[in-house]
Amino acid sequence: MRISLLKFFTVLVLALGLIACVDTLDTGVDETSGSDGDENGETTPPPAAEAELIYFWFFDGDLANNTELETIDATFPSEENEAFIEFISALEGYPNTNREASMERRNRPTDINYRAEGNNNVDYEDAEGDMRAIQVRDPFTGSNGENTMIFHLPTTGYEDVVFSLASKDEDAAEGLIFDYSVTDGNPEWITDGLDNNQLFQELETDEYRLFVLDLIGIEAANNNPDFKIRVRFDVADGEVNEGDRVTFNNVALDGVAIN
Repeated sequence: MRISLLKFFTVLVLALGLIACVDTLDTGVDETSGSDGDENGETTPPPAAEAELIYFWFFDGDLANNTELETIDATFPSEENEAFIEFISALEGYPNTNREASMERRNRPTDINYRAEGNNNVDYEDAEGDMRAIQVRDPFTGSNGENTMIFHLPTTGYEDVVFSLASKDEDAAEGLIFDYSVTDGNPEWITDGLDNNQLFQELETDEYRLFVLDLIGIEAANNNPDFKIRVRFDVADGEVNEGDRVTFNNVALDGVAIN
């Protein structure tokens, strides 16, 4: 049977479009975002149908400066919620390590992954002056193990959750390593259901990127009061201590409310 040129090219265009869509879905990080979100490209993860913001961290001047931080509470929906960031230092004695292997405030705003709804509906242009960030400083390995960030993210009442944040290297690390826990008590870190391109995501030096951990379809992450995500650091030499750091901003968890 002969096929007209018009029909042939129509099928070809549809096929190429499908391939492009698959490519986009498989990408764990946003390749086109600039260091401060001012280049073309996505600056927030594409939302699932009916997804809403569950938690958000807006780091501002209320966060103590020049201080070794152990925990940081989510600021949305309120500071009384149960979501928080826990930091485990590579060095024993933290938070008294002379600001080494520490989590601290840093003044590095970005619009990447900024959510106005998580900050009283304030547009980024108006929020930028108040925005800070957090940093994790070297060394990244030591007497207490390795620098580790644990995001405590109860998903009670939600499913199809997506975790996201903006991050950049500042001469300290090559990438971020992700896993998660769904158990109560002591965490049991697993990677079930995650693609390799989500488990390790490459940092860019001095440029913020969007990092996304897509847990849609992972049943154990749904409606789970004990859900946690762990972030560690891929470094060439974890014992290097030169005052360098990895910087984070605009941490968010989205999900779909369970009816």
